[in-house]
Amino acid sequence: MNYKFNEVELNEIFAKAEKQLFDSKRIKFKKCKDWRKKNVPNEAGIYAVFEKENELLYIGESGNLKARMSEINRTVNHSFRKQFGHLRYKGIKSRKKFTDEIEIILDEYFAENLFVSFLPVNLGRLEIETYLITKFQESLINSIKKRK
Repeated sequence: MNYKFNEVELNEIFAKAEKQLFDSKRIKFKKCKDWRKKNVPNEAGIYAVFEKENELLYIGESGNLKARMSEINRTVNHSFRKQFGHLRYKGIKSRKKFTDEIEIILDEYFAENLFVSFLPVNLGRLEIETYLITKFQESLINSIKKRK
């Protein structure tokens, strides 16, 4: 199947996805299964991480948002946590994680200050993620990904 959209149509799709993601409920981050079970869609989509509800820090995508939110808790599994720990706390990874002290600080900071919003998307989530990362690059921790 081959879909063709012109630039105007693509920009409309991207703008609509951006609005839906940023207008969706911002959920205070918690490190527990009940939080994921209650708040995180068990489907493919895009997510945004905010500091203190308003400051956009990170845009990501996943084939399963619930599983991805489980990974954000572990430095070894999530680039946002790695980058945040390094930038904010000068963390140096040892055995693919930070020292216990920095891991505890990260857990506390995530629980107190981070919020996340979700947008279920099945088709085109990589393109939407790339569009949003490019658009908000100045304020994001993540960098533009080079897709193959």
